Formats: sequence, C-alpha cells, structure tokens
Amino acid sequence: MMKEILTNIAIDSGKSSTKGIIKIGEKIEKVIFRTKIQEIDDLGVDITKNTYIIEFKGKSYLIGDMVSETSCDFQITKTTIQHKLSIYNTICQFIDKTNALMHGLPNINLAINAPLNVYKNNILKENYKKFIQNNGETVSIKINGTAYAFKINSLLILPEATGPLYIRTDDFRTKKATIVDIGSLNVNFCTFNRLVPELDTMNVANLGINVLRSKIAETLTSIYGVLITDADVEEVFKNNGDLYMCGIKKVESKEIIEKLINKHVTEIFNYARSRGLTFNNTKLVFIGGGSLLLKQYILNQYPLAIIEQDSQFSNCLSFLNILEIKYGN
Repeated sequence: MMKEILTNIAIDSGKSSTKGIIKIGEKIEKVIFRTKIQEIDDLGVDITKNTYIIEFKGKSYLIGDMVSETSCDFQITKTTIQHKLSIYNTICQFIDKTNALMHGLPNINLAINAPLNVYKNNILKENYKKFIQNNGETVSIKINGTAYAFKINSLLILPEATGPLYIRTDDFRTKKATIVDIGSLNVNFCTFNRLVPELDTMNVANLGINVLRSKIAETLTSIYGVLITDADVEEVFKNNGDLYMCGIKKVESKEIIEKLINKHVTEIFNYARSRGLTFNNTKLVFIGGGSLLLKQYILNQYPLAIIEQDSQFSNCLSFLNILEIKYGN
C-alpha cells in the first residue's frame, strides 16, 4: 500500500492566468501560467515554456502560452474543463517541486477560489467542489508525457476578493475593508467588517480586463477601419499604451485608449455604488492582476486606494494561511 502524503496547496484559477502556492519548509513556492486551453489531436510541433500537453480521460489538451487569446473563456462559471485541468496542472507542478511521488500517493489539502455568486450559492459551490475533487476518486493524468496520480483529500472553496485579509490580519482585525478583485473576466467586491465578510456586499461585475480589451479592440477597429484583435490590444498594453500599424506608431491611439480605460474604471466604481457600496469609512483595497494594469487610473479616481503589490497572489496567500490554520503546516 502506498503511503499517503498530505500537502497544503492554494490555487487561484482565473480566466487569464492560474496562480498557485505551496510552502516547502519556510519557503513559499509559486506557479503561474496562462489559463488558455484547446483540445488537440496528434500535435506535431514542439511545445514552448509555460505550455503543457495534458492527457486526461482519453482526451488531449493544450494549455498555456501557445494557445490563442481567442481561447480565453468568457463564461462566469468555473465548473469547466479549463479550470479543472489548470488546477490539476498546478498540483502536478508542485508534485514535481516536492518530489512527492517518490514517497507515495500525494494526498492534497486544497483551497481554490470561486466567484462570489458561486460562493454564496451552496448548490453551485457543492457542484464545483465535486467536479474539482473528481468525485473523491484518485486523479490520474499525464502532463508533457509524465504520468501523475494524486488524491484531493479535502477541498475548501473560498471567495475571490479575500485579498490580504488573512495575510496581514492585524491590519484589518479592528477595521472595515472593501476588497475589489479585478480579474480577467469579472470584478468581485466584498466588504469585511473586522475580518467578517458582509453577505450583502458580495457582488460580481462583468468588467474584467478581457472585457476592457475587447472594448478597446472594437473601438480601434471602428476608428482605423482595419481588424484590431484582442491579441493586438494585449501587445498595446505591453507597449506603453501605443498602437502600431504596419510598423507606424499611431500617436493619437494612446489618448483614445486612455479615455476607454478611464471610462472602464469609472464603470467599476459606479457598479459598486449601484449595489450599495459607498466606500465611506472603509479601507479600499484592490487586488488581482487587473489592479496592477489599472493602478494609475484607479489612483487618479480614488487616491487613497491601496493597490496590493503582490496582487496576483494575494488571494492564494490568504488561502494558504486558512489551510494551515485548519490542517496545520
């Protein structure tokens, strides 16, 4: 009989990227890769770094950088093969980092994220839990030609927009804080009063970075009369906000894009206010990869906002602390 090894793993699987952390001794190990997936058959090219061929239940999938931006998922649900395989891929990377298979069957204590609409709905949450936990059965999977097996011993479904609450508890123990989690598809809002989440403040808006990117692509396509894709806009974000067409910099494009971004940030604030969030007498904390991209635009509208430095891993770090409190190190 194989010895079962217990391991705490925290994962935040978003529509744009999947993040995961594990503690090995006193060191935090991190994993991040793009959550883009497509089913494949007899792929004949060499894969690049941060791309994975996954074989699961008789089908093959490609996940990561080599997959087109058009393969990003715009469904609000996370009960999808995209998120299941991204979570499993993260677990397997940590199995490699810890050499866990040498010691027996890895038996995982896992914490993962859920949008607030799922977190508040017990039926949706339980369905998501069973789906990811593989109905309690051992997971057998092959990634880039290597076979893995593990079992998810326990699974905590935790809310997005948790942020640093359970990393720096002393900073929030006696205070009210509103967390805004800007992801690729959704923006999650939640107010915590002395570390206790207020149910009525849990809201989800379809105003993530992928939505902004699509708005920009549509507007630039209309203005310039040529097709501007979401992938083009992704490059614009990386090129200081400038659009280049046929090698020529479109100087006026930066102002157009900045206006669209400012409008989008205003829509995020207005959505929150329309749901009864006033931002009065509360710390306003922004997390998620989208918060880093929109940092200056957020601060222009709300100068006292706190943008977490480790925004992408903020949820994961809190999740890991919760796991350690519940199950030990």
